[in-house]
Amino acid sequence: MASKEESLLSSKEKSYYSATVWGMVITSTLGMFQFGYILTILNTLMQYFQGDVYNFSDKDKELYSSILNSVVPVGAMIGALGAGPAVKKIGRRTSMIIIDVIILIGSFFTLIPNIHLFIIGRAITGFCIGFNSTLVPLYMNEITPLSIKGLAGAFNQIQVCTGSFLAVLFAFGLPDSDFSGLQGQWWRVMLGLPILIGSIRLIFFLLVFTKETPKYLVYNNEREKAEEALSQIYKEEHIDEQLQILEQAREAEEKEEKVTYKDLISPKYRNRLFIGCFLNFLLPMTGVNAFIFYSTDIFSNGRTADAAVTLSIIFILLSVIATLSSGQLIHRFGRKTILIWGDITITITLIVTSILFLYDSYQALIYPIFLFIVLFNLTFGPMLWIYVAEILPDIGVGIAVVFNWLGTSLVALLFPLISSKDALGPGPSFGIFAAYCIFALFVLMACVKETYGLTPAQINELFTREKNVASDDALDTSSYKDKEVSFQSHL
Repeated sequence: MASKEESLLSSKEKSYYSATVWGMVITSTLGMFQFGYILTILNTLMQYFQGDVYNFSDKDKELYSSILNSVVPVGAMIGALGAGPAVKKIGRRTSMIIIDVIILIGSFFTLIPNIHLFIIGRAITGFCIGFNSTLVPLYMNEITPLSIKGLAGAFNQIQVCTGSFLAVLFAFGLPDSDFSGLQGQWWRVMLGLPILIGSIRLIFFLLVFTKETPKYLVYNNEREKAEEALSQIYKEEHIDEQLQILEQAREAEEKEEKVTYKDLISPKYRNRLFIGCFLNFLLPMTGVNAFIFYSTDIFSNGRTADAAVTLSIIFILLSVIATLSSGQLIHRFGRKTILIWGDITITITLIVTSILFLYDSYQALIYPIFLFIVLFNLTFGPMLWIYVAEILPDIGVGIAVVFNWLGTSLVALLFPLISSKDALGPGPSFGIFAAYCIFALFVLMACVKETYGLTPAQINELFTREKNVASDDALDTSSYKDKEVSFQSHL
């Protein structure tokens, strides 16, 4: 017998055009594919660059590895911060078109064998993926029907993982000795893939998905265009109702005036802003980026280069499989529950990883590392993008994502330095990540509120009540879910 949630999902599917919605989801999240690919691509290329393109010395390799990996999140911080005001002014779809053109330019610079142009190209592409990390979740939140927001939101992380997987997989095309023909230029193919992906998304938004998001159009008093945009997503009998919902939300926000940066530190938003920023900073502080940036180096201890690359591919493949499976978890458990248990289990794997490094047990390291990436992509990975977009307005999402990139840049810049044998070493370095996750557990338990199954209005109400009681999560979520059933029964 079907569960209540399955019945609701089945009912909801009859109100919208599934193929169109998922086409918009997949197309928009190509920006998150770029996110994973560009962050990961140097994982295997740096060793090749060291000997065959830039002829780095060992000392230069460490320096440029740090610079080239850290310049991306630094550019991404700027992109994420600027995305909120930009997409609010010029629109979600238009912003995607512009950012795809910019990423083509930045990627072209990385194909020229000049280290200074390479750094500039990495900074530009970093700006673009930072912009996308704010833009794509906002776009997704506004074009997906309520019943599939969680599942569709998981596509953000699926695309990130897919991008990372291909970035590592393509390393098998790098030559060992024969540098003639295509194989000798394979590094350019690897660095040039974002040009192809950006072009594909650009074409789809120019020729196929030609409408702005309904919410953006309603909020800018373009009712007729909003109806056209809704007709692309919802079946005819549901358009008026969806339009009414958006207009009511706009009227409610207009009464409270538009959200400004100053408003984000007001009592209404500051708790949400803190949670959003904390979660975004927590993501890289789990150590996930240390694994993504340097997994090949980590796995190379006591192994051949090919074995290290193979293990890196398995590592990323596991992340893809776990993310694909996360949708079922998201449908069955609350946001807070997933975040807390994700933190607990990830911390355990980090502690084991740290201990194994201390005892030089390199062969056994693959087990906690593989378990880490599975747990991460079942919990934190997909949940962050869903939860932050649910609780914050667009400019708030932009600020929160900056903290993600701040943490990412710190890990990219500092991890190779503090994890070297001349400094702390890898064992204590992963111990630092574990300690931060232990601290984070108390913050998650105290500050995160459950938003599973709630409409935007209900989430606002949840965070703006003057008094919080110990039974908030149990009592209020239950009452809101009753309202949610009533809400969905009309669709």
